[in-house]
Amino acid sequence: MKLTENLGEFNRRMADELRATFAQAVKPFQSEDGTLLFRGPISGHKDPNHVGTHVAVSLDKDVVDSLNRAEPNQREEMIQDLLSNLGTQIKCQYNPNNIGHDALQVIGTMRIVKG
Repeated sequence: MKLTENLGEFNRRMADELRATFAQAVKPFQSEDGTLLFRGPISGHKDPNHVGTHVAVSLDKDVVDSLNRAEPNQREEMIQDLLSNLGTQIKCQYNPNNIGHDALQVIGTMRIVKG
């Protein structure tokens, strides 16, 4: 999987929203498919240098398409709804001391956008 630190608009804003949620060593990356990944050391792992994915945030294709078609004001409202909803889900569910083999996955859906 190829990762970049150059985040798209939504992912940059989500990373800013969640900055205080993660330890300083956990950094945001974007995958080739646009998924926002928060990666960093996994506490309690047998290899102290092991880096894993703590949280993965993605948007359904329908949401991405809607954002791309929306007028600027409507787009901003949709982004605010997604940031609030997904940010709250992550803040409630994320536990840095309880990271399993798979990252916490949160997906933005049209249900969130439509309220």
